[in-house]
Amino acid sequence: MDGHRLTKLIKSDDKLKNIPVVIFSSLINEQMRAKGESLGADVQLSKPEIGLLVSEIDKLLR
Repeated sequence: MDGHRLTKLIKSDDKLKNIPVVIFSSLINEQMRAKGESLGADVQLSKPEIGLLVSEIDKLLR
């Protein structure tokens, strides 16, 4: 299962939809970013941005 499919499942379930979704992929481009946004992903990062990943997860947990 890919991140977009999982995001769609999480955001379409009333019990899970408030869980923040972070897509962390080496395949982030404009098309993939638009798809993630349309599915409700809260944050999308490319894999080399590990420091940014930690920062964004920290923000979502507050």
